[in-house]
Amino acid sequence: MADYLFVSDFDKTLSKDDAGLLLSLKLGLSREEFERKIKRLKERSLTKSGAEIPYLILHDPDYRGKVTRKMLLEVGKEIRLKKHLQELIKILNQGIKGKRFSTHVISAAPREVVRRALEGILPPENVHGTSFIYNKRGVVVDVEKAAAGAAKVDFLEMIRKKEKIPLDRVIYVGDGFSDMYTILYVKAYNGYTIGVTPASYLGSICKKTIISNDTLSLLAPILEDILGFSHDEVKSYFEKLGYPIQTWEKAKVEWFDFGSGSGG
Repeated sequence: MADYLFVSDFDKTLSKDDAGLLLSLKLGLSREEFERKIKRLKERSLTKSGAEIPYLILHDPDYRGKVTRKMLLEVGKEIRLKKHLQELIKILNQGIKGKRFSTHVISAAPREVVRRALEGILPPENVHGTSFIYNKRGVVVDVEKAAAGAAKVDFLEMIRKKEKIPLDRVIYVGDGFSDMYTILYVKAYNGYTIGVTPASYLGSICKKTIISNDTLSLLAPILEDILGFSHDEVKSYFEKLGYPIQTWEKAKVEWFDFGSGSGG
């Protein structure tokens, strides 16, 4: 049985690419058209944060009736992952100093896309994404369950109960608005939260913010804050792995914005 549950978002957290953009390009849309559609959905609040792609697939004429399971698998194959993700998962699964981690991914992206992208890295049952219903031709006709926004908490709880891990031993990693419900939920029960974006809305609620294109960086706060390694012990740990730290800068950032005052 694992000692800790490590759960991460996928798009832009573990990957370099956005699954929705790659799907849109495959359908013949431009980046600008895709971004305009996403912006419009957010402005109109037609769907919960993170579920924009499922909404477009079902309702937008540029997507509706055109997205197939085969196409989603092709998108997953094209996605570029951040550096050393396979090494990170291997280290966590093997355990550190006798502490074992169960690793899972929860993503609002189509489940087929994420499972294909992580094939050989995580077993499919540990990859949770938005699931679709297909017709006999393999075309998407409906959403079975979207793993976006507050629904990510449902997936987390399902995993946690199955793994029998208490909430204060959950580690969650995310990068966007779709992760905020889960981050706040984990934080409320003294779990550990990591943001991978400099955005203030996540930095202010996450235990740590890690900015790096290398997923091995996610080990640093786990080693320090959860396993009690000193700064020098963390550096030594990475050196023994064969990945010496080249740059490790720590900074406390405060955001300010002032309105116009009445004084001169």
